[in-house]
Amino acid sequence: MKIANYIMKLMTNSDIGKATLLLSTLMFTALVSSAADNPPHVTVYGTATTSVAIDQMDWKIRISNKEPSLEEVAKAHSSTVQSVLDFLMENELPEHCIQTSGMEFGENFVSSKLKGRVRDGYQASSSIKFKVTDLSKYKDLWSGISRMKNVSLNGITYDNSKRIKHQNETRKKALLAAKEKAETLAITLDSEIGKPLFIEEERFGYSRNNFNNVYATNEQAVINDTFAPGQIPITVQIKASFSLVTK
Repeated sequence: MKIANYIMKLMTNSDIGKATLLLSTLMFTALVSSAADNPPHVTVYGTATTSVAIDQMDWKIRISNKEPSLEEVAKAHSSTVQSVLDFLMENELPEHCIQTSGMEFGENFVSSKLKGRVRDGYQASSSIKFKVTDLSKYKDLWSGISRMKNVSLNGITYDNSKRIKHQNETRKKALLAAKEKAETLAITLDSEIGKPLFIEEERFGYSRNNFNNVYATNEQAVINDTFAPGQIPITVQIKASFSLVTK
């Protein structure tokens, strides 16, 4: 019995030793694999902003008519749309810069304290979009449109005709800023950066809206004579990671 217990004890110790050796091997392999998969690196953000001059405006106006019958509202609406188009042509806007939507019809409802929601004729609406590259036309266009009955200005957005080019250039600047930042950090640690591990665009900003020079009262449109379109900022933020090489 004592011999059997001794043999069992030897077998148990042997198994424990084997298990310990196996565990050590696995841990070493995991550490080596982790080091290979996650080499020393530096991850930074680079941000760049480019201000571009505004050289074009995109206008959107809404035309809406209300009449007792469908025939009357269709006729009135067509007349209003044509008046707007004639006005734009008088201001020498190229035809290819003007876009009109299809006419939309619908019943017009009003609220009554006695009858509730009741139909009051019909309405027709459509929109016209146009691009203006001569910014000096701003005041004349705004003044003329504001005087037209059943016509409202939905918005003006400012843009740059070479926006895509400026956006790409700003991305390059942001990436170079990230690289320079990574190099500065690496030099501080007596190291240098190696090949890039990944590059991501974290944030992109481009604002086209600017209504500071346009406003209206209940009685008449008011134009700021000192209209200055200014510039549009394009901001790009890049996240980049580079391998870290020790000298």
